[in-house]
Amino acid sequence: MRLNCKWLVILFVLTVLPLSGCGFVQKLKARNNLNKGVKAFADQKYEAAAQYFEKSLQLDPNFESARMYLATSFTYQFVPGSNKPENIALANKAIKIFEEVVAKAKDPSQPNADAMLSLATLYYQMNEYDKSKEWCGKVQKVYPQNAEAYYRIAVMDYKEASDKTGPKGENVADLKPDDKARIQKNIDEGIKDLEKALEIRPDYCDAMSYANLLWREKAKFEKDPKAKAQINREADKLFQRELICKKKVQEQEAQKPKKMVVK
Repeated sequence: MRLNCKWLVILFVLTVLPLSGCGFVQKLKARNNLNKGVKAFADQKYEAAAQYFEKSLQLDPNFESARMYLATSFTYQFVPGSNKPENIALANKAIKIFEEVVAKAKDPSQPNADAMLSLATLYYQMNEYDKSKEWCGKVQKVYPQNAEAYYRIAVMDYKEASDKTGPKGENVADLKPDDKARIQKNIDEGIKDLEKALEIRPDYCDAMSYANLLWREKAKFEKDPKAKAQINREADKLFQRELICKKKVQEQEAQKPKKMVVK
């Protein structure tokens, strides 16, 4: 699950905004450091970028973009799966700063969705699924039309189910009743969330992919052959829908004008 960084696409945008008031020089220096940090970030020099963003925030503590970039630069240095103290420290730094972005929202009813989804991503990468789901839930509450929040919960539901059931469902019979009930509940939750995601974004190919996988997880618990076959047919429909979706995306990409490469 990749970090949501669509806002990173627009580089240096803040430099064109007018500066006024008593903090003119400080704000100008803050934006200069931001631009240097963005350049370092684009060059994948994340540690150097973080230093520029920290300086930018020292000069202008209310500079939300600098705070977002700083948290993201720590996130990009974090290595999922590594329990080294310095690695966990990077994740915790990013979490603390993303939480500050959310808390410092100018309009408390409209917190930064990218920061919230970034928190969900970090907790997912740290295998703290309950916290990841909690942040996805917060996004759903504030931004009910955010398809990605529903998708991310479903991904976690699938991962837990597939890890427990086995590739062919060979572990289902050995599951404890409570575990079995919880997994089945999560599978149904994931399917429902993906239906919502696809309602919001009908061309969400990845959502179709995980819907297919979750229906197949559901089939592993079904003992009646006819019912199992029906569930697998639902999965097959989603698989075919995914193929059509991806083909359409590829065709659209092929039709886009090619960028000229200057040598």
